[in-house]
Amino acid sequence: MKLFRKAAAFFAAAVFFTILIPFQTQTAKADHYIASAPYSLEKGVLTLENGEKWYKVNEFENGNDYIITVKGSDDSEVMLTAANDSISEYIWHYYRSTMVTSIAPEYTTLSSRSFYLISHENQLYAVSNWWTDGDSFWEYRDGSLRYNGNGITSYLKYDENGDVPFSCTNDLSEAAEVSLYSNGEYLSRAIAVQPSAESYVIEGSGYAAPTFSVKLHSDDITVDSIKWFTDGKVQSCAQLSFTADSLKNMKAGVHRVNCIIEGHDGQNVHYRERSADAAFIIAKGVMPDSFMTFSDVHEQYFFITEAIEKIMNHTNGYVPALVICTGDLVNGPTASKDIMLDRYYPQIVSYLGGLDAVFVSGNHDSGEAASIMSDNAGLGAENQRSPYGGQIYKGTSAAAALNGKSSHFAKGLTVYGLNFEASLDKINGAFYYSYDRTIEKLDSFLKKTAEDYHGELVVISAHSGLHVLGVQPESVSPYGRQISKWIGENQYNVDHSYELAKLINSYAEKYNMDIVYLFGHDHSRQESELLMTEGDTLISTIDYNNRTYDSQPLKFTYAHSGYLSTTIGCANAHFSFIYRNGDSYSFDLMSTYDDTLRHTDIKAKNTFKEPVVTTVSSAPTTVATKTTVAGTSAKKASDSPATGDSFSITGIAIPAVILMILSRKRKKI
Repeated sequence: MKLFRKAAAFFAAAVFFTILIPFQTQTAKADHYIASAPYSLEKGVLTLENGEKWYKVNEFENGNDYIITVKGSDDSEVMLTAANDSISEYIWHYYRSTMVTSIAPEYTTLSSRSFYLISHENQLYAVSNWWTDGDSFWEYRDGSLRYNGNGITSYLKYDENGDVPFSCTNDLSEAAEVSLYSNGEYLSRAIAVQPSAESYVIEGSGYAAPTFSVKLHSDDITVDSIKWFTDGKVQSCAQLSFTADSLKNMKAGVHRVNCIIEGHDGQNVHYRERSADAAFIIAKGVMPDSFMTFSDVHEQYFFITEAIEKIMNHTNGYVPALVICTGDLVNGPTASKDIMLDRYYPQIVSYLGGLDAVFVSGNHDSGEAASIMSDNAGLGAENQRSPYGGQIYKGTSAAAALNGKSSHFAKGLTVYGLNFEASLDKINGAFYYSYDRTIEKLDSFLKKTAEDYHGELVVISAHSGLHVLGVQPESVSPYGRQISKWIGENQYNVDHSYELAKLINSYAEKYNMDIVYLFGHDHSRQESELLMTEGDTLISTIDYNNRTYDSQPLKFTYAHSGYLSTTIGCANAHFSFIYRNGDSYSFDLMSTYDDTLRHTDIKAKNTFKEPVVTTVSSAPTTVATKTTVAGTSAKKASDSPATGDSFSITGIAIPAVILMILSRKRKKI
């Protein structure tokens, strides 16, 4: 019995030490938040004890580090600091999840080396935990630090006399007055309008030196420093506007101009921003009825310029007449219209180098923003700025004649933009994807186009495809393996795809129309870029939930545009260059990394005949002074794409020398 009692006592002691001692240790070292003072703080510059300087900013930027301060009753600022008995940390790294699906919840974190800043039921925690399956993100706005969890907003609260100085509140009037400080390469954004070339120019035309300008977000910003760079070399100009004299009289090629701005404002906010790299394109001419197209660039906009440069190398200096972007311009959960237009669109314009472009939205983009971007180009858009899309380019339109630059030589093209929202709906809180609302709108466009058809190439630019992933035999990975059947679920296998393909087939056959359907989207499902032409069998979804599909022989061309990024799935910086080549259309899938390409000649059904017009409009004068079209001789200044050239491209063939150059450079991709 004594032995049993000793064993029981030993067991009880073991339980006690196993449970209580760790609890006491944890209690002694419990993570908590304290207020700590900086070494000094003056005019928006916070100095730490080690002499390191941090600068007041007005927003979070993904990947940057921050010090968060709150103002006390005496107007002094103290730092939000996480601590335990061993350490204290006040530098917070901001992370925003971007490599996610478009319908994923918004998710950000603020973390130090040892702690996570977490809010739950208005209490602050210092360990990572996921209390919500919805939105969970921090943001800094109007002088307050805000946390949004499942749609409920709370604000950082500071009680300088309380035992727990930091907590959260749902009452904005109780929110602490918060400031952010950073010491990264990027501070606050200063640039509202990015530098961009007004137009491409023609080699040997005597063009004027190009001028690049930036516009600041506010007149309250005082510029402390501005440096301009041309092809990486610093220039002597220190103004908001810069004339690049060194780019005069250059041979055909692409140059890059950018600036770095530093400044401050009346609230002691500091600014440091590097502009987009504005492309300046010096071309030998324009390839008639040609266009560059790509999808899924996902904020890697420098690839746009590299793709244009690759085409120029491929054609001995000629540029495409039009650029068509088929969606997913940004990352993360679907961006709002305002963010798309204010933050991303100006950057994209910079990288285009003055070439005309139209846009379609992907699942990460605002459809309304994409329609506005196309409408802003003024090239014959008839989409009423609808989130669903519509006609975004017509080469023979009065608007294209008035506003077009490079697209003056794409009169044989008409483009319909099928925004991703056209297939997206929400039923009982769940997302649902179907083309049922699209069929009538596309039918109306095709009917109108058929009634006034002159042999132009009709491009239907979309983000989602029409085939069943993994069921379509051509649906393979870059390694040639069949991908999983129906992978990507309904978003990638859209209901009524069969009916939409059947509609396009009917117009291509009945009216003998040249039609190409271009799309992207599938890189995240590891699907390699496919190309199918007339006579190939397309297998399309009827109803995803029931896994029903049907097949039909194609009467049009069906292809990926090319995934022009490298961050997600099988995307590998590809794009397509499509151009009229005698009695065919050539379709080149190209890479920015090397000279490999997949070349396909597609027999054209028609020869474009430009309709007779009774009036000719003149485009406003820009920087170019002479234009050469592939297959023509140099034209005088009044015939420049920048000065309202009314030159007809009917019947122009690409010269033999260009075809020879193209054929020599073809390697399999």
